Amino acid sequence: MPKQTCKALMLVALWLLLPCAGVSAEEDDVEDETPWLDQGHRYVSTRADDLAGWMDSFFGVRRVDAEAAYSTLRLRPSLEWSEQYGWDTGLSLRGKVNLPNLDERVSLLFSDEDSGSLGDELLRDQQNQSDDIALQVVGREGTHDRIDFRLGFSSGINPELAARYRYQTPLSEQVSARFRQELLYRTDDRFGTDTRFDIDVAVSADRLLQWYNRARWDEKRDGFGWNTGVTVNQRLSNNRVIGVYGTLNGRTQPRHLTQAYGMGMRYRQNLNRKWLFLEVQPGYFWRRDVLEDERRGSAEIVLRLEAVFTGDIEEAFSR
Repeated sequence: MPKQTCKALMLVALWLLLPCAGVSAEEDDVEDETPWLDQGHRYVSTRADDLAGWMDSFFGVRRVDAEAAYSTLRLRPSLEWSEQYGWDTGLSLRGKVNLPNLDERVSLLFSDEDSGSLGDELLRDQQNQSDDIALQVVGREGTHDRIDFRLGFSSGINPELAARYRYQTPLSEQVSARFRQELLYRTDDRFGTDTRFDIDVAVSADRLLQWYNRARWDEKRDGFGWNTGVTVNQRLSNNRVIGVYGTLNGRTQPRHLTQAYGMGMRYRQNLNRKWLFLEVQPGYFWRRDVLEDERRGSAEIVLRLEAVFTGDIEEAFSR
């Protein structure tokens, strides 16, 4: 069966699991004053938390979907051009469906990602390489912290067991910090760890600076993989955001090597429906996989549509 057909069938199947995914005619009308604030972000208490939660929800960060109380599916067709690789198209489908009668503590995580943008691999919201399908169980959720467990299967039917701890706290009215530690076991990579540390700074009421850091280790490879970067997003209105970013990644072994770095901008706009988005992402990246390779620069641009299907759109994005 063709891959695109499989994706369509999976979307229909998961759509049927959503409790009330329809959007009424009144909800179709997009009002500029509608704040896209994730109601599942229960620990918002400062200006930095508030603005970071709004931005992450607007851009559809995977972490927000995985921790939210509502079911969500995101369908993303994309068109990409790279100076180095030419034209490419992509179609991704991901999301989370809460299993019924389990008090929203057990959910099915779903991810079917194409390679996507060559630049996306350097962005924070694309760094959480999800399993194709996983069962997530919330062990504990407090005001600032959360523990969950996951059993997943990625391509090739490789099972993965993971336990994850996340802690988030305000450092001041304008600054908040988030730490996440994950211990996992894969049949192909065996034991591994994934550590993240992020800082959110509310520069103004509509401007957010985010500094993100990640270190990964597994038994199959030498040393650590790492990435770090900074994004600055500006809210132009309640339906439009523009941002710039700079990012780099590499490995510590067998030699210290910065494998890739780059910069770019991202513009995202809500279209005529509350659940439909357009995103434009130009950038320029320099890459090399091994020290002996010559580093090559490449201009790139991605055009992306996103349709967001949620079990309760008013819970997902409040008025």
